[in-house]
Amino acid sequence: MEYDYLASFYDAFIDEDIYRRYLELMDRYTAPGSLLDIGCGTGTLSVELASRGYSVTATDISEDMLSIVAYRTREAGVELQIFVYDMLDPIGDHFDVVVAAMDVLNHLADLEDVHFGLTNIFEALSPNGVFLFDVLSAEYIDALDGYVEDSEEFHFHWESHRGKNEHSIVHTVTLHLPDGDHDVNIYEQTHDLPRYEELIRRVGFTVLEKIPLPERTIFVCQKKEK
Repeated sequence: MEYDYLASFYDAFIDEDIYRRYLELMDRYTAPGSLLDIGCGTGTLSVELASRGYSVTATDISEDMLSIVAYRTREAGVELQIFVYDMLDPIGDHFDVVVAAMDVLNHLADLEDVHFGLTNIFEALSPNGVFLFDVLSAEYIDALDGYVEDSEEFHFHWESHRGKNEHSIVHTVTLHLPDGDHDVNIYEQTHDLPRYEELIRRVGFTVLEKIPLPERTIFVCQKKEK
């Protein structure tokens, strides 16, 4: 799994201010209950939410990421359910809250997959359940074309170049490993906000709030009880 290679330095690219925004929104729109964290990475948000009384199921497609989550869970003295999960698969359980933070939806291949993923989440929410997620802005994705970074601390070379589709980017991370260099390719794509909003409403969600930030927009949605 490509994302397994990134687990050791994933946190270096996480904006803690975004997590703080999520926690503020959780305080405003939710109460401790059952919560599914999709694409939890190394578990920073999952562990914090568990410490605040939520019953957290932390998921990611990377087993190495989840190994770090398990370690952090033990260190923090909290309990989490931890599973490998791809948001294109049926969830098979119900939750009061679902979170997909830090551009999880931007890793899906196209709007059809976004629609499919949103449908899975809607069906997994309890009545009046709340879904929080964010998507990167088209301007930010487009501006990443030509981005280059070298890290001596984490032993990698990072380049980002425009993808084939509109508002898409391919990140190529060359990891300098003991057995030689290894390239990891990460694809991200975003879409204009009205297209996301159309899909959100088509699936059945009500948008409670949109929070525009310099690089992304956070959505707070609800599955209104009929």
